[in-house]
Amino acid sequence: MDIDLGSGTSGGAGFAHPLLAWLADVGAGIDAAIECPTLSLPLGEYESALRQIAVCEAKLASLRLHLTRQAELNEVRKLTGAANAAGWVRQVTRMGRREAAVSVRLAKALDQTIRATGRALSEGEISLGQAQVIERAIRRLPNDVDAEVKAEAEAFLLDSAQALDVDDLDRAGKHLYEVIAPEDAERRIGKQLEEQERRARENRTLSFGPARDGMGTMFLRLDVPTLAILQALLDPLARPRPTGPDGPDLRSSERRQADAFAEFLGVAQAAVDAPNRGSVRPRITVTVSYDGLVARLGSGTLNSVLADSGPAHLKVKTQAGAGGSGDGIGPGGQTLIGYRITGPPLSATLVRQLACDAEIIPVVLGGDGAVLDLGRGSRLFTSSQRHALAERDGYFCHFPDCRRPEKWTEAHHINHWVDGGATDLNNGVLLCQHHHTTIHTHGWTVRMGPDGHPEYIPPPWVDPCQNVIRPDDHTIVRR
Repeated sequence: MDIDLGSGTSGGAGFAHPLLAWLADVGAGIDAAIECPTLSLPLGEYESALRQIAVCEAKLASLRLHLTRQAELNEVRKLTGAANAAGWVRQVTRMGRREAAVSVRLAKALDQTIRATGRALSEGEISLGQAQVIERAIRRLPNDVDAEVKAEAEAFLLDSAQALDVDDLDRAGKHLYEVIAPEDAERRIGKQLEEQERRARENRTLSFGPARDGMGTMFLRLDVPTLAILQALLDPLARPRPTGPDGPDLRSSERRQADAFAEFLGVAQAAVDAPNRGSVRPRITVTVSYDGLVARLGSGTLNSVLADSGPAHLKVKTQAGAGGSGDGIGPGGQTLIGYRITGPPLSATLVRQLACDAEIIPVVLGGDGAVLDLGRGSRLFTSSQRHALAERDGYFCHFPDCRRPEKWTEAHHINHWVDGGATDLNNGVLLCQHHHTTIHTHGWTVRMGPDGHPEYIPPPWVDPCQNVIRPDDHTIVRR
């Protein structure tokens, strides 16, 4: 072991170790290379330059690991009070805890068990990442495997490293483990998978972020089997819609997945065995003024915890008329106080759409904030009525050229129930969620045709002549 008796620099009075002088020269050379402009480098030389840099990196990594091993053996950590060699490496190189531990472990392995890998790294024949993969593959082998077999395995991986990148070499190492010790590999892999799956199930999370600007956020982490089931359920709903009267499907794949999830929720909510609380099926409540609901103006409030500050109560104050009445309103000048839970706002148009077939309870308020009507589930089309609508119009979404299955559709009131429309077969049609939204928001009109089947009138920007479309016989009726 060489001892530095001087200041440690070439300009000092004492002895300077050749390694320090060499490193100073290498540092100066790298500085010069960094400052050298690369714009003039011929395109054909880029590959050669990058390969030489990779070789230099491998050799420097080999030198660093060799020095790390010597520092561990000489207990250099005691000079700084570090608890172990990995702690000393962290102090000196600012590595992370795991990276420093891996570095010390690799340095020891290159010195003791995989010396051929150490030589290959020092000659720049393999990269640091490949050396780490080889060390991990050899360490993975059971202790009872002969040293000669391990040496053969190391030689195989070194030979493979000439043609494989780090990822492929890692796969080769795992395969080698399964070949050399198949029973141990099967046991260990099975145990690892069981533990991994257990942690995944325990770490499943779902949380909701605040709702702002009409959008809410859901954070979801699932174990692989559950995620696969969800993907399988969404896949048929997320396929692009065929081009129809409303144009081609221009949605991105992410948008189609989100729409499929919304449609899936509707299917789940409508299921006979949907989860319930207190024998009540899942539903939401929307507060809306009667005038806004009828005129499709204004907004309603979704009574939900999806508010910026959580559920809160809002006082509604009105002055009663001059005289008393039998509806609970006191004499003139008396102030009435009402309460409702605040939540994200919804347009009156969307409330009308939801009211068609969603399990929502519209709380209709008068001008003074009093509850005029609390809608009931009987407002919705029954299961038998939905079946009859499917028998009448076909077991698909009835919108022209749409083939969404009946189980993915919503029952739409042709004449809206708030406008006096009845919940009966002559006033209903099955539409998928997309085309249900199209009818409510894109200017399309659906009406009952003379043949007892619904027919459609497109908006002027789709068909300037607004020809009537009958999807059941694919004929166009000129107006």
